Amino acid sequence: EGSIVKGFILFALPLFLGSLFQQLYGTVDLIFVGNYMGKTEAAAVGASSILVTCLIGLFTGISVGAGVITAQYWGAKEEQKVRTSMENAIFLAITGGILLMIAGQLLAAWALRALQTPESILAEALVYIRIYLLAIMSMIIYNMCAGILRAKGDSRTPFVVLAAGGFLNVLMDWMFIALLGWGVAGAAMATVVSQTFTAVYLLVHIFKKEQLLKQRWKIERKMSGKIIKIGVPLGIQSMILTLSNLVVQYYINGFGEDAVAAFTVYFRVESMLYLPIVAFGQSIVTFAGQNYGAGNYDRIKKGAISCNTLSAIIIGALSAVLLSFGRPVLGIFCKDESVIRLGLQIIGVSFPFYFVYAIMEVTGGLVRGMGKTIQSMVIVIATLCVCRIVLLKVFVEQFHSLKMVAAVYPVTWILAMSAFILCFVSVCRKQLKE
Repeated sequence: EGSIVKGFILFALPLFLGSLFQQLYGTVDLIFVGNYMGKTEAAAVGASSILVTCLIGLFTGISVGAGVITAQYWGAKEEQKVRTSMENAIFLAITGGILLMIAGQLLAAWALRALQTPESILAEALVYIRIYLLAIMSMIIYNMCAGILRAKGDSRTPFVVLAAGGFLNVLMDWMFIALLGWGVAGAAMATVVSQTFTAVYLLVHIFKKEQLLKQRWKIERKMSGKIIKIGVPLGIQSMILTLSNLVVQYYINGFGEDAVAAFTVYFRVESMLYLPIVAFGQSIVTFAGQNYGAGNYDRIKKGAISCNTLSAIIIGALSAVLLSFGRPVLGIFCKDESVIRLGLQIIGVSFPFYFVYAIMEVTGGLVRGMGKTIQSMVIVIATLCVCRIVLLKVFVEQFHSLKMVAAVYPVTWILAMSAFILCFVSVCRKQLKE
């Protein structure tokens, strides 16, 4: 209810700030490692991070699915089903976190070698990822709890908790890397400590606020099935998307250590654009879910126009600023001139098109918030995975240039954006007709 634009901004701002502090974990790791050690250790951190993202992708999708279900029940004012969805979501998070932590430890060495991780950074990368994986259950629990709170309209609490965790991560990085000299192991351990803090705090908060211990829990197959039905397509989408990024990483690794370090630094700078885009996407999922549950389909259509316009303008402006100050921004993360030179080439290709990414994410969030996660999965796999891999192979073989690796991203964003717009229009027409 109320002003769509005002509500969108007020809800998205804590999401953006929260994601910023969450990203701070990896970014601070890289800053400390890059400045106190060198580009070999920085490349090791970068080569490991994408593998962790792949492992948690499935349960990230399930946490979004839980948020969609909770938001729809909240919009429909079915309070008992809201509670039951929360209980089942937390149960799935704990169970899945344990299983993924075990699987990650077993697969880490094989996966890094399969990705052609350069021998010069392989040992450091393996140390980093084995310790980092100890935090994977905490990441899943935090994301699930945060999704539940956001579905009910509370984006502030997850932000406050992540902010505290971010400051804790900086303190731990300073102690483990600068003071004790633990290197990449210290960077990973700092993340474990801070992520565990955020997960435990948010879990306790939800238990107290929702009084989840005062009644018998209802772990229902039907409710868990609904969450999984909505969430698994998003999880598969996330995993396959990450796997396509692993293919990108495979090609990047083939260019050598400087290229790995350049893309590692690029992805840190890119987060200044990516994080607000994610915040817009998460906000629109809650907006669409609540209004879908309440049957306000016209309001969803109005939100699509307003929020896409707003996000495209904001991201376009941020892209222009980062392009203007590319060298000093890249220099924050690495002092090596060859790495900075390659990084400038990469941002010059992709940054001008990030407004397209914003429209793609917001429109995709609308589709997902209305429960159409299978359609979302098909679009993402077809455009951002299959087309990306095919184009990557063609571009690299024809031109053998890092700039052409970067060019694959905006081309596939345009394809995905167009597909999501067509899908959203189709779903809206169907719902209004019904």
